[in-house]
Amino acid sequence: MTYLFKLADRAASTPFGTLTGHFVRGLFASENQQGESTLGLGLGMVLAVLASPGAFASIFLLEKYSTLMQFLRGHFIDPISASPSDEYFFIVLSMTITGLVMAMRWNRLIPDRRDFSNLAVLPIPIRNIFLANFTALLGLAFLFGLDVNGVSAVLFPLFVTLSIGTTGAFFRVAVSHFTSVFAASLFSFFGVFALAGLTMLLAPRRLLKPVSIALRVLLVVVLLTEFFSNLFLAFFAGRVPVRAASYVGLLPSFWFLGLYERMLGIAKPELAAMGLHGLYALACLAGVAIAAYSLCYRRHFLRLSESLDLIGAERWTRRVQVPEFLARILFRSAFERACSSFACKVLTRSEPHLMFLGAYLGIGLVLVAQAAMDASAAAQSARPEAPWLAVPLMIAFFLLSGLRFVFDMPATLDANWAFRVSIEDPYPEPRAVGRRIMRISVLPWQFAVLAPLTAQQFGWRIAVLHTGTVIALSLLLIDILLRRFRKIPFTCNAQRDIKQLLGRILGSVLSVLVAVPLLASIEGWMLTEPLRFSLLGLLLACSWWVLGKQRKEMLPFERALTFEDRPEPQFELLKL
Repeated sequence: MTYLFKLADRAASTPFGTLTGHFVRGLFASENQQGESTLGLGLGMVLAVLASPGAFASIFLLEKYSTLMQFLRGHFIDPISASPSDEYFFIVLSMTITGLVMAMRWNRLIPDRRDFSNLAVLPIPIRNIFLANFTALLGLAFLFGLDVNGVSAVLFPLFVTLSIGTTGAFFRVAVSHFTSVFAASLFSFFGVFALAGLTMLLAPRRLLKPVSIALRVLLVVVLLTEFFSNLFLAFFAGRVPVRAASYVGLLPSFWFLGLYERMLGIAKPELAAMGLHGLYALACLAGVAIAAYSLCYRRHFLRLSESLDLIGAERWTRRVQVPEFLARILFRSAFERACSSFACKVLTRSEPHLMFLGAYLGIGLVLVAQAAMDASAAAQSARPEAPWLAVPLMIAFFLLSGLRFVFDMPATLDANWAFRVSIEDPYPEPRAVGRRIMRISVLPWQFAVLAPLTAQQFGWRIAVLHTGTVIALSLLLIDILLRRFRKIPFTCNAQRDIKQLLGRILGSVLSVLVAVPLLASIEGWMLTEPLRFSLLGLLLACSWWVLGKQRKEMLPFERALTFEDRPEPQFELLKL
């Protein structure tokens, strides 16, 4: 073992090893808007985080396969036959984690302008730069696959074979499990790798950035939707119906489930064939990824010399000029107008904000589409049912809550001095900018789209009541989300409070699962007797009165504009 460590140190000290290490460190470096690179999460921290989900998932399965728990329940199971449902979870988990990591570091898969300026002047052939970068990526692919699945490759087979108690059974399940999840992880890695290479190879230069961002957002949405979806629970045991095999065979996760069952010898013909398809697809995808990467590498790397000449040059951008009379109506001062313009530019130009908001809205779009499918049958009645009424409420909720999440993500802290020195006296209302952006995101489509569609389907009386309800609830949600908001969006140095973040996530989940369906059901009940909407008006008035009272009871420093958001201290010093 000592000899292997010495050999690794010797290889890392060579010029090629140093160059490979440079690209490995670059994958975990964060880049701010000024192009300065700072090391984000270290490799050790990333590996520890990636290994945690598989480890905890394996531990949670001990209760299912424990012979003692089976004895206490009075129900014994065949562990081998029951394992495919859990194996499918590990396959999807492996594909999701690897795909998300690659999607987040998409822009670091190919050397960027900074790498070119540092390496092009050195006497290093471009072939060596290519091989070093490819070696770093391939090594990280295997490292991620081992790390994500390493703990589960030991614990899961151990728990499954507890009742069998033989070493041969353990190794048979362990080899089958590790082969399937490791192949799934490599499939996800090479899939993102191939997509990035083909995008850089085929997309026009001017459209490369927006196309890549759109593909990354779509990829994140697909991965998270697959992970959280329960559409395929009926297929977990490996009993794939003949009618369903045609479209189930298109899902890569089922290919590797078939590989697992094939290696265990319990696969039915449909899944056994899918296992072979998974291996063939993995080999083809790896070939496509390597070919696309090789073709686009030289083209992209040589283009960087041209992009260096464009730094600081004037670029033409399309601007939307708001009419002066409309600007005076929307904004109370020139400062609010400037802050709103800055916020809109961040939302349309900043890659991290686009990625987060796009992924969040994409997941919301999937849920809205599911709700719309449930509402399609109910739309044939004379009055809208609860599923139909819930669709615009869900759209408004995801738009507003997504904006509230990204408001706390700073764009570039080195430039917020411009807002500090230009603040008017007296201070502007901190919530004004965020409130206007949120209102602009929901009110136009509620007036221009929701009202006419509802009128066409159910008549103008129901359209007025439904649109008014959605608008009133949206305005109330805006005030709730901005209750303690006292900063200009994207300009505050936020120190993340874990309790606050968990509270927001839990609130979002409860809102989608409980609040929105409940409000839609109440609205459907009120539509049967329009006089019942007076109760809604009373509840809304009470809610706004409570929010206003809480606002007045805040201390002056709790309402003042801030540029540094810190969590509340655990204790206060009197400093006597």
